[in-house]
Amino acid sequence: MTLFFDSFASGIPLFAAALVGLTLLWTGWIKALAPHTFQRHLSTLGWIPRRRLPAAVTAAAAFEAGWGTALILNVAPAIILPASVVLLAALTAISWWGVRSGKASDCGCYGGFIQPSMAQSIGLNAVFAGLLITSWVMQPASMSIGLWQPIVVLLMAAAAGFVSDSAQRHARKTGIPKFTPSPLKVGASWRHAWARGATRELDGEVLVALLGPDCPFCKEWVRIANVIVQSPTLPKVIGVVGVPEKRRDEFVRNHGIRFPVQSISPSLMSRLTQTVPTTMLVEGGRIREMWSGRMPPEFVARFRRAFFPDAPEDGAGSSPTGDPVAVAT
Repeated sequence: MTLFFDSFASGIPLFAAALVGLTLLWTGWIKALAPHTFQRHLSTLGWIPRRRLPAAVTAAAAFEAGWGTALILNVAPAIILPASVVLLAALTAISWWGVRSGKASDCGCYGGFIQPSMAQSIGLNAVFAGLLITSWVMQPASMSIGLWQPIVVLLMAAAAGFVSDSAQRHARKTGIPKFTPSPLKVGASWRHAWARGATRELDGEVLVALLGPDCPFCKEWVRIANVIVQSPTLPKVIGVVGVPEKRRDEFVRNHGIRFPVQSISPSLMSRLTQTVPTTMLVEGGRIREMWSGRMPPEFVARFRRAFFPDAPEDGAGSSPTGDPVAVAT
């Protein structure tokens, strides 16, 4: 029994550090596989020149993956563990400043896969710091380290950096991400968190549009949606922007938006789409239709019938571009 408890006690520091390490390894590879999400978060903070952002994202992915691997393998715990606590405190302070200043809405750590509030993020980091301190205090007096452990750390960091750089080069060359983690697909389930809960209480058809305050095509979409909300026979409309609430409020005010607009984190927006406006017709908890840019002809025809039921179906009387706003005004 004594041997069992001794083995259990000796395993606690390894498990505590490995748990934090697995989290860091996961977030590091999120940055490597989908670097555009973290790059967008860094750009909102405004600390790094735009031309340096790709290199900063690659460095962050490599460092985080290597850091997590070092914790998992228990490499140089007398140095890595206290340094990790200090780094966590520094990252928490940066995240707090970003949210408090209105430049960001979350820490940007998890690539949009989870969106903790600032309080939740601080709580998670406090738990991680507690695990690291526990591991540090309970470490055996001396532990041997094999040469293979730092080699694995370096290889993991190099792999994450290479994948991040490759993904960014592909995106610059083709205009689309190499790896697309977006869950938005026709027929997929709709999660209310993607619109910050704004769709939770709505029944029937709902048009959810992912918009950008600086997107000229989104301004056209707003004009159309402002007319759509006047018809009881057309879907309800919800707008979503990946900017802080202050910027969202300016967007709503400057464009006279008449439908609800929710603000989500830039990292979540980057995970959901790289193209705005992206619109989904949601019904019964699922994405029934989805498109980018202009509304498809069948929806334009439905719009026309709602406001002009006696108009001919062949498009007579429509604008040359098929813009339903031009028809309705």
